[in-house]
Amino acid sequence: MSLQPNVWTKYSSNGNNCVEVMLTDDEVLVRNSHRPGAGTLSFTHAEWDSHTQGHKLGVFDLPVDPT
Repeated sequence: MSLQPNVWTKYSSNGNNCVEVMLTDDEVLVRNSHRPGAGTLSFTHAEWDSHTQGHKLGVFDLPVDPT
């Protein structure tokens, strides 16, 4: 799925924890879909690209429990 310019797109991993993401000309905005008025994070396109590349490489994966 690709981000559409100037449209909030909702993502959910388990149905309860949802975020919305919007692509603008200058940045990528992220907010909590359950509390959209609580604030918005903003990232430059370069920052967002770096984050998504790290995600694809598993940089943000939680460690596996060795037990």
